[in-house]
Amino acid sequence: MHEYERMRGSLRLASLTGLRGRDRDRVVVAAAAGLVVLAVTAFSQHAPYDIQAGLPARVVAGMVPFVAAAVAVCAVLRPWPAFVAVMLLTPVFDVAQVSVNVGPIQVISQTLFAIVLTLGVWLRAPAGQAPAGRAPAGRAPAPVASAPAPVAPAPATRPAWLSDLRPDRVAGAVMVALLAFAITSTALSPDRVTSATILLHGILEPAAMGLLLLALRPTRRQLAAVLVVMCISVGLGGLLAMVQTIPAMGTLSAMQTNRLLFSRIDYFNVGLFGEMLAMALPLLLTLLIARRRLRLGRGVLLLLAAALLVCIASLFLTFSKSAYVAAFGACLVLVLLVVHSWRRRVAIVLATCLLSAVAIPWPAFFLQVSPPLEQAYRGAMVSLMGESRYDSWDPSTSSGTGSLLERWYATRAALQMAVDHPVFGIGLDQFKTKYLGHYRPPQAQLDLDWAHSMLPEVAAELGLPALFLELLLYAAAMLALWRVYRSPPDQLARLMAAALLASMVAWQLVGTAFAGDMYRPWRNMASDYVMMMVLVASAFALYRLTRDRAAALGAGAGDHEGTAGATAG
Repeated sequence: MHEYERMRGSLRLASLTGLRGRDRDRVVVAAAAGLVVLAVTAFSQHAPYDIQAGLPARVVAGMVPFVAAAVAVCAVLRPWPAFVAVMLLTPVFDVAQVSVNVGPIQVISQTLFAIVLTLGVWLRAPAGQAPAGRAPAGRAPAPVASAPAPVAPAPATRPAWLSDLRPDRVAGAVMVALLAFAITSTALSPDRVTSATILLHGILEPAAMGLLLLALRPTRRQLAAVLVVMCISVGLGGLLAMVQTIPAMGTLSAMQTNRLLFSRIDYFNVGLFGEMLAMALPLLLTLLIARRRLRLGRGVLLLLAAALLVCIASLFLTFSKSAYVAAFGACLVLVLLVVHSWRRRVAIVLATCLLSAVAIPWPAFFLQVSPPLEQAYRGAMVSLMGESRYDSWDPSTSSGTGSLLERWYATRAALQMAVDHPVFGIGLDQFKTKYLGHYRPPQAQLDLDWAHSMLPEVAAELGLPALFLELLLYAAAMLALWRVYRSPPDQLARLMAAALLASMVAWQLVGTAFAGDMYRPWRNMASDYVMMMVLVASAFALYRLTRDRAAALGAGAGDHEGTAGATAG
Protein backbone atom coordinates (compact mmCIF):
# COMPACT_ATOMS: atom_id res chain seq x y z
CA MET A 1 0.00 0.00 0.00
CA HIS A 2 2.81 2.41 0.89
CA GLU A 3 4.56 1.53 -2.37
CA TYR A 4 1.36 2.34 -4.27
CA GLU A 5 1.07 5.73 -2.55
CA ARG A 6 4.72 6.56 -3.36
CA MET A 7 4.11 5.69 -7.02
CA ARG A 8 1.04 7.92 -7.13
CA GLY A 9 2.99 10.78 -5.53
CA SER A 10 5.84 10.34 -7.99
CA LEU A 11 3.44 10.40 -10.94
CA ARG A 12 1.70 13.50 -9.59
CA LEU A 13 5.03 15.28 -9.07
CA ALA A 14 6.17 14.34 -12.59
CA SER A 15 2.90 15.62 -14.01
CA LEU A 16 3.21 18.93 -12.19
CA THR A 17 6.85 19.31 -13.21
CA GLY A 18 5.97 18.65 -16.85
CA LEU A 19 3.10 21.12 -16.69
CA ARG A 20 5.39 23.80 -15.30
CA GLY A 21 7.88 23.10 -18.06
CA ARG A 22 5.17 23.43 -20.69
CA ASP A 23 3.94 26.65 -19.14
CA ARG A 24 7.50 27.95 -19.03
CA ASP A 25 7.88 27.20 -22.74
CA ARG A 26 4.67 29.06 -23.49
CA VAL A 27 5.82 32.09 -21.52
CA VAL A 28 9.14 32.13 -23.38
CA VAL A 29 7.40 31.80 -26.75
CA ALA A 30 4.88 34.49 -25.77
CA ALA A 31 7.63 36.92 -24.79
CA ALA A 32 9.51 36.27 -28.03
CA ALA A 33 6.31 36.69 -30.07
CA GLY A 34 5.53 39.97 -28.32
CA LEU A 35 9.01 41.36 -29.00
CA VAL A 36 8.95 40.32 -32.68
CA VAL A 37 5.49 41.80 -33.24
CA LEU A 38 6.48 44.98 -31.39
CA ALA A 39 9.57 45.41 -33.59
CA VAL A 40 7.83 44.65 -36.88
CA THR A 41 4.81 46.86 -36.23
CA ALA A 42 6.95 49.71 -34.88
CA PHE A 43 9.49 49.84 -37.71
CA SER A 44 7.43 48.68 -40.71
CA GLN A 45 4.56 51.15 -40.80
CA HIS A 46 3.74 52.96 -44.04
CA ALA A 47 1.82 56.08 -44.97
CA PRO A 48 -1.67 55.37 -46.32
CA TYR A 49 -1.92 54.94 -50.06
CA ASP A 50 -2.33 58.31 -51.88
CA ILE A 51 -3.76 60.22 -48.86
CA GLN A 52 -2.35 62.06 -45.87
CA ALA A 53 -3.37 60.62 -42.52
CA GLY A 54 -4.96 63.01 -40.06
CA LEU A 55 -3.88 63.48 -36.45
CA PRO A 56 -6.30 60.86 -35.03
CA ALA A 57 -5.05 58.26 -37.50
CA ARG A 58 -1.43 59.04 -36.64
CA VAL A 59 -2.20 58.67 -32.92
CA VAL A 60 -3.87 55.32 -33.57
CA ALA A 61 -0.92 54.15 -35.68
CA GLY A 62 1.47 55.16 -32.90
CA MET A 63 -0.40 52.99 -30.39
CA VAL A 64 -0.56 49.95 -32.68
CA PRO A 65 2.88 48.44 -31.85
CA PHE A 66 2.11 48.23 -28.13
CA VAL A 67 -1.43 46.94 -28.63
CA ALA A 68 -0.27 44.42 -31.24
CA ALA A 69 2.53 43.17 -28.96
CA ALA A 70 0.08 42.70 -26.07
CA VAL A 71 -2.29 40.77 -28.35
CA ALA A 72 0.61 38.60 -29.57
CA VAL A 73 1.58 37.69 -26.00
CA CYS A 74 -2.04 36.87 -25.21
CA ALA A 75 -2.33 34.83 -28.42
CA VAL A 76 0.28 32.37 -27.16
CA LEU A 77 -0.94 32.23 -23.56
CA ARG A 78 -4.69 32.53 -24.11
CA PRO A 79 -5.54 32.14 -27.80
CA TRP A 80 -9.30 32.56 -27.52
CA PRO A 81 -9.35 36.11 -26.05
CA ALA A 82 -6.55 37.03 -28.47
CA PHE A 83 -8.59 35.75 -31.44
CA VAL A 84 -11.51 37.90 -30.32
CA ALA A 85 -9.16 40.89 -29.88
CA VAL A 86 -7.71 40.46 -33.38
CA MET A 87 -11.19 40.40 -34.92
CA LEU A 88 -12.21 43.46 -32.90
CA LEU A 89 -9.11 45.58 -33.57
CA THR A 90 -8.62 44.75 -37.25
CA PRO A 91 -9.31 48.33 -38.48
CA VAL A 92 -6.96 49.71 -35.82
CA PHE A 93 -4.13 47.47 -37.00
CA ASP A 94 -4.96 48.34 -40.63
CA VAL A 95 -4.43 52.04 -39.93
CA ALA A 96 -0.75 51.37 -39.25
CA GLN A 97 -0.28 49.88 -42.77
CA VAL A 98 2.29 47.36 -41.53
CA SER A 99 4.30 45.73 -44.33
CA VAL A 100 7.84 44.35 -44.53
CA ASN A 101 9.51 42.00 -46.98
CA VAL A 102 11.35 38.98 -45.60
CA GLY A 103 13.13 37.89 -48.73
CA PRO A 104 10.39 37.55 -51.36
CA ILE A 105 7.67 37.16 -48.70
CA GLN A 106 5.58 40.19 -47.78
CA VAL A 107 4.66 40.18 -44.08
CA ILE A 108 1.70 42.26 -42.88
CA SER A 109 -0.03 42.47 -39.51
CA GLN A 110 -2.47 39.76 -40.59
CA THR A 111 0.50 37.42 -41.16
CA LEU A 112 1.83 38.03 -37.67
CA PHE A 113 -1.45 37.36 -35.93
CA ALA A 114 -2.14 34.20 -37.94
CA ILE A 115 1.28 32.87 -36.89
CA VAL A 116 1.06 33.72 -33.18
CA LEU A 117 -2.52 32.42 -32.90
CA THR A 118 -1.44 29.17 -34.53
CA LEU A 119 1.40 28.92 -32.01
CA GLY A 120 -1.05 29.55 -29.17
CA VAL A 121 -3.43 26.83 -30.33
CA TRP A 122 -0.54 24.40 -30.83
CA LEU A 123 0.98 25.08 -27.40
CA ARG A 124 -2.23 25.24 -25.39
CA ALA A 125 -3.15 22.73 -22.68
CA PRO A 126 -3.24 19.13 -23.95
CA ALA A 127 -6.46 17.17 -24.31
CA GLY A 128 -7.98 16.32 -20.95
CA GLN A 129 -6.67 19.54 -19.33
CA ALA A 130 -9.24 21.98 -20.67
CA PRO A 131 -9.49 25.51 -19.26
CA ALA A 132 -11.79 26.03 -16.33
CA GLY A 133 -15.42 26.12 -17.33
CA ARG A 134 -14.83 24.28 -20.59
CA ALA A 135 -15.30 20.62 -21.43
CA PRO A 136 -12.16 18.88 -22.75
CA ALA A 137 -11.77 19.07 -26.52
CA GLY A 138 -13.59 16.35 -28.34
CA ARG A 139 -15.78 15.44 -25.34
CA ALA A 140 -19.46 16.28 -25.45
CA PRO A 141 -20.90 18.16 -22.48
CA ALA A 142 -22.95 16.23 -19.98
CA PRO A 143 -26.56 15.94 -21.07
CA VAL A 144 -29.01 18.18 -19.32
CA ALA A 145 -32.03 16.83 -17.53
CA SER A 146 -34.45 18.51 -19.89
CA ALA A 147 -34.20 20.67 -22.98
CA PRO A 148 -36.62 22.59 -25.18
CA ALA A 149 -37.99 20.67 -28.10
CA PRO A 150 -36.79 21.67 -31.57
CA VAL A 151 -38.67 24.59 -33.05
CA ALA A 152 -39.33 22.75 -36.32
CA PRO A 153 -38.89 19.08 -37.24
CA ALA A 154 -36.48 17.99 -39.93
CA PRO A 155 -38.08 17.29 -43.31
CA ALA A 156 -39.05 13.62 -43.59
CA THR A 157 -38.80 13.47 -47.40
CA ARG A 158 -35.05 14.18 -47.58
CA PRO A 159 -33.11 11.54 -49.57
CA ALA A 160 -31.06 9.15 -47.43
CA TRP A 161 -27.75 10.14 -49.02
CA LEU A 162 -28.47 13.81 -48.32
CA SER A 163 -29.44 13.09 -44.72
CA ASP A 164 -26.14 11.30 -44.13
CA LEU A 165 -24.10 14.07 -45.77
CA ARG A 166 -21.97 16.04 -43.28
CA PRO A 167 -21.44 19.56 -44.66
CA ASP A 168 -18.51 20.22 -42.32
CA ARG A 169 -16.64 17.12 -43.51
CA VAL A 170 -17.37 17.96 -47.14
CA ALA A 171 -16.05 21.47 -46.53
CA GLY A 172 -12.85 20.10 -44.96
CA ALA A 173 -12.10 17.97 -48.01
CA VAL A 174 -13.04 20.83 -50.33
CA MET A 175 -10.74 23.25 -48.52
CA VAL A 176 -7.77 20.90 -48.81
CA ALA A 177 -8.41 20.42 -52.53
CA LEU A 178 -8.93 24.16 -53.09
CA LEU A 179 -5.67 25.03 -51.36
CA ALA A 180 -3.88 22.36 -53.40
CA PHE A 181 -5.18 23.86 -56.66
CA ALA A 182 -4.32 27.41 -55.54
CA ILE A 183 -0.77 26.42 -54.57
CA THR A 184 -0.26 24.53 -57.83
CA SER A 185 -1.61 27.44 -59.86
CA THR A 186 0.80 29.76 -58.05
CA ALA A 187 3.73 27.44 -58.74
CA LEU A 188 2.85 27.54 -62.45
CA SER A 189 2.26 31.31 -62.55
CA PRO A 190 4.49 33.42 -64.85
CA ASP A 191 5.05 35.75 -61.86
CA ARG A 192 5.34 33.39 -58.90
CA VAL A 193 6.41 36.03 -56.36
CA THR A 194 3.38 38.27 -56.90
CA SER A 195 1.01 35.31 -57.16
CA ALA A 196 2.46 33.88 -53.93
CA THR A 197 1.78 37.21 -52.18
CA ILE A 198 -1.88 37.08 -53.22
CA LEU A 199 -2.06 33.42 -52.21
CA LEU A 200 -0.62 34.12 -48.76
CA HIS A 201 -2.70 37.15 -47.80
CA GLY A 202 -5.86 36.57 -49.83
CA ILE A 203 -6.32 32.82 -49.36
CA LEU A 204 -4.01 31.11 -46.85
CA GLU A 205 -4.25 33.60 -43.99
CA PRO A 206 -8.06 34.05 -44.19
CA ALA A 207 -8.40 30.26 -44.33
CA ALA A 208 -6.08 29.99 -41.30
CA MET A 209 -8.28 32.39 -39.30
CA GLY A 210 -11.35 30.32 -40.12
CA LEU A 211 -9.61 27.08 -39.18
CA LEU A 212 -8.33 28.64 -35.95
CA LEU A 213 -11.89 29.48 -34.96
CA LEU A 214 -12.91 25.86 -35.50
CA ALA A 215 -9.82 24.57 -33.67
CA LEU A 216 -10.70 26.70 -30.64
CA ARG A 217 -14.09 24.94 -30.48
CA PRO A 218 -16.14 27.91 -29.24
CA THR A 219 -19.30 27.47 -27.23
CA ARG A 220 -22.43 29.03 -28.64
CA ARG A 221 -22.06 32.03 -26.37
CA GLN A 222 -18.48 32.48 -27.52
CA LEU A 223 -19.59 32.16 -31.12
CA ALA A 224 -22.12 34.91 -30.51
CA ALA A 225 -19.30 36.98 -29.00
CA VAL A 226 -17.32 36.61 -32.23
CA LEU A 227 -20.29 37.94 -34.21
CA VAL A 228 -20.63 40.83 -31.75
CA VAL A 229 -16.98 41.87 -32.00
CA MET A 230 -16.97 41.61 -35.81
CA CYS A 231 -19.95 43.95 -35.98
CA ILE A 232 -18.38 46.40 -33.55
CA SER A 233 -15.12 46.14 -35.52
CA VAL A 234 -16.82 47.16 -38.77
CA GLY A 235 -18.49 50.03 -36.93
CA LEU A 236 -15.10 51.06 -35.52
CA GLY A 237 -13.67 51.01 -39.03
CA GLY A 238 -16.49 53.24 -40.23
CA LEU A 239 -15.89 55.64 -37.35
CA LEU A 240 -12.17 55.86 -38.18
CA ALA A 241 -13.02 56.47 -41.84
CA MET A 242 -15.46 59.25 -40.98
CA VAL A 243 -13.07 60.91 -38.53
CA GLN A 244 -10.38 60.83 -41.21
CA THR A 245 -12.52 61.89 -44.19
CA ILE A 246 -15.36 64.20 -43.14
CA PRO A 247 -13.21 67.00 -41.64
CA ALA A 248 -10.85 66.86 -44.63
CA MET A 249 -13.62 67.08 -47.25
CA GLY A 250 -16.19 69.13 -45.39
CA THR A 251 -19.15 68.89 -47.78
CA LEU A 252 -21.35 66.14 -49.13
CA SER A 253 -20.48 67.07 -52.71
CA ALA A 254 -16.78 66.64 -51.92
CA MET A 255 -17.52 63.26 -50.33
CA GLN A 256 -19.40 62.27 -53.49
CA THR A 257 -16.56 63.36 -55.77
CA ASN A 258 -13.82 61.71 -53.69
CA ARG A 259 -15.76 58.67 -52.52
CA LEU A 260 -12.89 56.30 -53.36
CA LEU A 261 -10.85 57.86 -50.55
CA PHE A 262 -13.52 57.39 -47.87
CA SER A 263 -12.16 54.17 -46.33
CA ARG A 264 -8.58 54.40 -47.59
CA ILE A 265 -7.26 54.77 -44.04
CA ASP A 266 -8.39 51.35 -42.82
CA TYR A 267 -10.03 49.27 -45.58
CA PHE A 268 -8.28 50.76 -48.64
CA ASN A 269 -11.29 50.75 -50.97
CA VAL A 270 -14.96 51.67 -50.56
CA GLY A 271 -15.92 48.53 -52.47
CA LEU A 272 -14.04 46.34 -49.98
CA PHE A 273 -15.51 48.28 -47.07
CA GLY A 274 -18.93 47.92 -48.67
CA GLU A 275 -18.49 44.14 -48.61
CA MET A 276 -17.87 44.22 -44.87
CA LEU A 277 -20.79 46.56 -44.23
CA ALA A 278 -23.15 44.35 -46.22
CA MET A 279 -22.06 41.29 -44.21
CA ALA A 280 -22.24 43.13 -40.87
CA LEU A 281 -25.68 44.72 -41.15
CA PRO A 282 -27.77 41.49 -40.93
CA LEU A 283 -25.59 40.35 -38.03
CA LEU A 284 -26.19 43.62 -36.21
CA LEU A 285 -29.94 43.41 -36.71
CA THR A 286 -30.02 39.82 -35.46
CA LEU A 287 -27.94 40.55 -32.39
CA LEU A 288 -30.28 43.39 -31.44
CA ILE A 289 -33.32 41.16 -32.04
CA ALA A 290 -31.82 38.36 -29.92
CA ARG A 291 -30.47 40.64 -27.20
CA ARG A 292 -32.58 39.07 -24.43
CA ARG A 293 -31.81 35.50 -25.45
CA LEU A 294 -28.11 36.35 -25.57
CA ARG A 295 -28.37 38.28 -22.27
CA LEU A 296 -26.32 41.12 -23.64
CA GLY A 297 -25.33 43.79 -21.15
CA ARG A 298 -26.37 47.40 -21.50
CA GLY A 299 -22.87 48.45 -22.53
CA VAL A 300 -22.75 45.86 -25.31
CA LEU A 301 -26.20 46.93 -26.52
CA LEU A 302 -25.09 50.56 -26.66
CA LEU A 303 -22.01 49.57 -28.66
CA LEU A 304 -24.10 47.51 -31.08
CA ALA A 305 -26.64 50.31 -31.51
CA ALA A 306 -23.83 52.80 -32.14
CA ALA A 307 -22.20 50.37 -34.59
CA LEU A 308 -25.50 50.00 -36.45
CA LEU A 309 -25.85 53.77 -36.85
CA VAL A 310 -22.23 54.14 -37.95
CA CYS A 311 -22.55 51.26 -40.42
CA ILE A 312 -25.69 52.74 -42.00
CA ALA A 313 -24.02 56.13 -42.34
CA SER A 314 -20.84 54.52 -43.69
CA LEU A 315 -22.82 52.47 -46.20
CA PHE A 316 -24.35 55.67 -47.54
CA LEU A 317 -20.96 57.41 -47.74
CA THR A 318 -19.43 54.59 -49.78
CA PHE A 319 -21.79 55.49 -52.65
CA SER A 320 -21.19 51.90 -53.76
CA LYS A 321 -23.88 50.32 -55.92
CA SER A 322 -22.81 46.78 -55.11
CA ALA A 323 -22.80 47.49 -51.37
CA TYR A 324 -26.27 49.03 -51.55
CA VAL A 325 -27.71 46.07 -53.45
CA ALA A 326 -25.99 43.51 -51.19
CA ALA A 327 -27.04 45.24 -47.96
CA PHE A 328 -30.68 45.51 -49.01
CA GLY A 329 -30.66 41.94 -50.31
CA ALA A 330 -29.09 40.51 -47.15
CA CYS A 331 -31.42 42.36 -44.79
CA LEU A 332 -34.40 41.28 -46.89
CA VAL A 333 -33.29 37.63 -46.68
CA LEU A 334 -32.86 37.95 -42.92
CA VAL A 335 -36.33 39.39 -42.40
CA LEU A 336 -37.93 36.76 -44.63
CA LEU A 337 -36.22 34.04 -42.60
CA VAL A 338 -37.22 35.55 -39.26
CA VAL A 339 -40.84 36.36 -40.17
CA HIS A 340 -43.08 33.33 -40.81
CA SER A 341 -46.33 34.94 -41.99
CA TRP A 342 -46.56 35.18 -45.78
CA ARG A 343 -48.72 38.30 -45.50
CA ARG A 344 -46.02 40.01 -43.46
CA ARG A 345 -43.34 38.78 -45.83
CA VAL A 346 -45.09 40.35 -48.82
CA ALA A 347 -45.52 43.61 -46.90
CA ILE A 348 -41.83 43.59 -45.92
CA VAL A 349 -40.73 42.96 -49.51
CA LEU A 350 -42.82 45.88 -50.74
CA ALA A 351 -41.57 48.15 -47.95
CA THR A 352 -37.95 47.18 -48.64
CA CYS A 353 -38.37 47.87 -52.35
CA LEU A 354 -39.77 51.31 -51.60
CA LEU A 355 -36.99 52.03 -49.10
CA SER A 356 -34.33 50.92 -51.58
CA ALA A 357 -35.44 53.70 -53.92
CA VAL A 358 -33.53 56.11 -51.66
CA ALA A 359 -30.22 54.48 -52.68
CA ILE A 360 -31.00 52.51 -55.87
CA PRO A 361 -32.67 54.67 -58.57
CA TRP A 362 -34.92 51.97 -60.02
CA PRO A 363 -38.04 54.24 -60.00
CA ALA A 364 -36.43 56.33 -62.77
CA PHE A 365 -37.27 53.56 -65.25
CA PHE A 366 -40.99 53.75 -64.46
CA LEU A 367 -41.06 57.54 -64.11
CA GLN A 368 -40.06 58.01 -67.75
CA VAL A 369 -43.77 58.23 -68.57
CA SER A 370 -43.90 61.47 -66.58
CA PRO A 371 -40.84 63.71 -67.29
CA PRO A 372 -41.64 66.20 -64.47
CA LEU A 373 -41.74 63.41 -61.88
CA GLU A 374 -38.60 61.86 -63.32
CA GLN A 375 -36.74 65.17 -63.12
CA ALA A 376 -37.90 65.74 -59.55
CA TYR A 377 -36.75 62.27 -58.54
CA ARG A 378 -33.45 62.74 -60.36
CA GLY A 379 -32.84 66.05 -58.58
CA ALA A 380 -33.47 64.50 -55.17
CA MET A 381 -31.19 61.52 -55.89
CA VAL A 382 -28.40 63.67 -57.34
CA SER A 383 -28.43 65.80 -54.19
CA LEU A 384 -27.93 62.62 -52.16
CA MET A 385 -25.37 60.68 -54.21
CA GLY A 386 -24.02 63.09 -56.81
CA GLU A 387 -24.62 63.24 -60.54
CA SER A 388 -21.80 60.88 -61.44
CA ARG A 389 -23.01 58.10 -59.13
CA TYR A 390 -26.61 58.56 -60.27
CA ASP A 391 -25.60 58.31 -63.92
CA SER A 392 -23.41 55.28 -63.19
CA TRP A 393 -26.58 53.17 -63.08
CA ASP A 394 -27.26 54.05 -66.74
CA PRO A 395 -24.87 52.36 -69.23
CA SER A 396 -25.72 54.95 -71.89
CA THR A 397 -23.95 57.71 -69.89
CA SER A 398 -20.20 58.22 -69.62
CA SER A 399 -20.27 57.30 -65.92
CA GLY A 400 -22.36 54.22 -66.62
CA THR A 401 -19.96 53.15 -69.36
CA GLY A 402 -17.06 53.11 -66.91
CA SER A 403 -19.04 51.59 -64.06
CA LEU A 404 -21.06 48.96 -65.95
CA LEU A 405 -19.84 48.35 -69.48
CA GLU A 406 -16.12 48.32 -68.61
CA ARG A 407 -16.82 45.81 -65.85
CA TRP A 408 -18.80 43.68 -68.25
CA TYR A 409 -15.89 43.69 -70.69
CA ALA A 410 -13.55 42.55 -67.90
CA THR A 411 -15.94 39.87 -66.70
CA ARG A 412 -16.41 38.53 -70.22
CA ALA A 413 -12.65 38.50 -70.72
CA ALA A 414 -12.21 36.55 -67.47
CA LEU A 415 -14.64 33.90 -68.67
CA GLN A 416 -12.67 33.58 -71.91
CA MET A 417 -9.41 33.27 -69.94
CA ALA A 418 -10.99 30.46 -67.91
CA VAL A 419 -11.96 28.65 -71.11
CA ASP A 420 -8.45 29.05 -72.52
CA HIS A 421 -6.72 28.03 -69.24
CA PRO A 422 -9.28 25.69 -67.64
CA VAL A 423 -7.25 23.62 -65.16
CA PHE A 424 -4.96 25.96 -63.18
CA GLY A 425 -5.89 29.35 -64.65
CA ILE A 426 -3.50 32.15 -65.57
CA GLY A 427 -2.13 32.67 -62.04
CA LEU A 428 -3.11 35.03 -59.24
CA ASP A 429 -2.81 38.74 -60.08
CA GLN A 430 -2.10 38.00 -63.75
CA PHE A 431 -5.45 39.30 -65.04
CA LYS A 432 -4.22 42.75 -66.11
CA THR A 433 -1.29 41.39 -68.12
CA LYS A 434 -3.52 38.97 -70.02
CA TYR A 435 -6.32 41.50 -70.41
CA LEU A 436 -4.12 44.16 -71.97
CA GLY A 437 -2.19 41.65 -74.02
CA HIS A 438 -4.99 39.77 -75.72
CA TYR A 439 -8.44 39.78 -74.15
CA ARG A 440 -9.49 43.44 -73.89
CA PRO A 441 -12.04 44.33 -76.59
CA PRO A 442 -11.33 47.37 -78.81
CA GLN A 443 -14.22 49.37 -77.35
CA ALA A 444 -12.88 49.07 -73.79
CA GLN A 445 -11.05 52.13 -72.46
CA LEU A 446 -9.87 51.18 -68.95
CA ASP A 447 -6.86 49.06 -67.97
CA LEU A 448 -8.63 47.01 -65.31
CA ASP A 449 -6.57 44.66 -63.18
CA TRP A 450 -9.32 42.24 -62.12
CA ALA A 451 -12.56 40.84 -63.48
CA HIS A 452 -14.89 42.89 -61.24
CA SER A 453 -16.86 39.76 -60.46
CA MET A 454 -15.71 37.21 -57.91
CA LEU A 455 -16.54 33.92 -59.61
CA PRO A 456 -15.17 34.77 -63.09
CA GLU A 457 -12.06 36.12 -61.36
CA VAL A 458 -11.48 32.81 -59.56
CA ALA A 459 -12.14 30.85 -62.76
CA ALA A 460 -9.67 32.97 -64.72
CA GLU A 461 -6.81 33.09 -62.23
CA LEU A 462 -7.14 29.71 -60.48
CA GLY A 463 -9.03 27.59 -63.01
CA LEU A 464 -12.45 25.97 -63.34
CA PRO A 465 -11.83 23.23 -60.72
CA ALA A 466 -11.01 25.93 -58.15
CA LEU A 467 -14.22 27.75 -59.06
CA PHE A 468 -16.22 24.53 -58.55
CA LEU A 469 -14.53 23.91 -55.21
CA GLU A 470 -15.21 27.46 -54.01
CA LEU A 471 -18.88 27.14 -54.94
CA LEU A 472 -18.99 23.79 -53.14
CA LEU A 473 -17.48 25.35 -50.00
CA TYR A 474 -20.14 28.08 -49.90
CA ALA A 475 -22.85 25.53 -50.66
CA ALA A 476 -21.68 23.31 -47.77
CA ALA A 477 -21.76 26.28 -45.38
CA MET A 478 -25.24 27.27 -46.51
CA LEU A 479 -26.46 23.67 -46.23
CA ALA A 480 -25.11 23.48 -42.69
CA LEU A 481 -26.89 26.71 -41.77
CA TRP A 482 -30.10 25.63 -43.46
CA ARG A 483 -30.15 22.41 -41.44
CA VAL A 484 -29.72 24.37 -38.22
CA TYR A 485 -32.42 26.81 -39.32
CA ARG A 486 -34.87 24.03 -40.19
CA SER A 487 -34.25 21.90 -37.08
CA PRO A 488 -32.86 24.19 -34.37
CA PRO A 489 -32.54 23.18 -30.73
CA ASP A 490 -34.04 26.55 -29.81
CA GLN A 491 -34.97 29.91 -31.27
CA LEU A 492 -31.54 31.43 -30.68
CA ALA A 493 -29.86 28.83 -32.88
CA ARG A 494 -32.38 29.58 -35.61
CA LEU A 495 -31.73 33.32 -35.40
CA MET A 496 -27.96 32.81 -35.57
CA ALA A 497 -28.35 30.52 -38.58
CA ALA A 498 -30.59 33.07 -40.32
CA ALA A 499 -28.09 35.87 -39.65
CA LEU A 500 -25.15 33.89 -41.02
CA LEU A 501 -27.18 32.84 -44.07
CA ALA A 502 -28.05 36.48 -44.77
CA SER A 503 -24.41 37.53 -44.40
CA MET A 504 -23.31 34.86 -46.85
CA VAL A 505 -25.95 36.01 -49.32
CA ALA A 506 -24.54 39.54 -48.93
CA TRP A 507 -21.04 38.26 -49.72
CA GLN A 508 -22.26 36.49 -52.86
CA LEU A 509 -24.18 39.55 -54.05
CA VAL A 510 -21.42 42.07 -53.48
CA GLY A 511 -18.76 39.69 -54.79
CA THR A 512 -20.69 39.12 -57.99
CA ALA A 513 -21.42 42.82 -58.50
CA PHE A 514 -18.04 44.22 -57.40
CA ALA A 515 -15.40 41.47 -57.38
CA GLY A 516 -14.30 40.28 -53.97
CA ASP A 517 -10.78 41.30 -54.99
CA MET A 518 -8.49 38.97 -53.01
CA TYR A 519 -5.46 41.18 -52.39
CA ARG A 520 -2.98 43.59 -53.94
CA PRO A 521 0.63 44.05 -52.70
CA TRP A 522 0.13 47.76 -51.98
CA ARG A 523 -3.02 47.25 -49.88
CA ASN A 524 -1.39 45.77 -46.74
CA MET A 525 -4.76 44.33 -45.65
CA ALA A 526 -7.32 41.69 -46.64
CA SER A 527 -9.88 42.30 -43.91
CA ASP A 528 -12.91 41.47 -46.07
CA TYR A 529 -11.67 37.97 -46.90
CA VAL A 530 -10.75 37.33 -43.27
CA MET A 531 -14.25 38.32 -42.16
CA MET A 532 -15.82 36.16 -44.86
CA MET A 533 -13.79 33.07 -43.89
CA VAL A 534 -14.53 33.56 -40.19
CA LEU A 535 -18.24 33.74 -41.02
CA VAL A 536 -17.98 30.53 -43.07
CA ALA A 537 -16.19 28.87 -40.16
CA SER A 538 -18.88 30.19 -37.81
CA ALA A 539 -21.47 28.41 -39.94
CA PHE A 540 -19.72 25.08 -39.42
CA ALA A 541 -19.10 25.81 -35.73
CA LEU A 542 -22.81 26.47 -35.19
CA TYR A 543 -23.68 23.30 -37.11
CA ARG A 544 -21.22 21.27 -35.02
CA LEU A 545 -22.57 22.69 -31.77
CA THR A 546 -26.11 21.81 -32.82
CA ARG A 547 -25.13 18.23 -33.73
CA ASP A 548 -23.18 17.79 -30.50
CA ARG A 549 -26.11 19.03 -28.46
CA ALA A 550 -28.52 16.72 -30.28
CA ALA A 551 -26.15 13.78 -29.73
CA ALA A 552 -25.82 14.61 -26.02
CA LEU A 553 -29.58 14.86 -25.63
CA GLY A 554 -30.02 11.58 -27.49
CA ALA A 555 -27.46 9.88 -25.26
CA GLY A 556 -29.15 11.30 -22.19
CA ALA A 557 -32.54 10.06 -23.36
CA GLY A 558 -31.06 6.60 -24.03
CA ASP A 559 -29.48 6.45 -20.58
CA HIS A 560 -32.77 7.52 -19.02
CA GLU A 561 -34.70 4.82 -20.88
CA GLY A 562 -32.10 2.21 -19.90
CA THR A 563 -32.30 3.22 -16.26
CA ALA A 564 -36.08 3.17 -16.35
CA GLY A 565 -36.05 -0.29 -17.93
CA ALA A 566 -33.61 -1.61 -15.34
CA THR A 567 -35.76 -0.17 -12.55
CA ALA A 568 -38.89 -1.70 -14.00
CA GLY A 569 -37.06 -5.05 -14.35
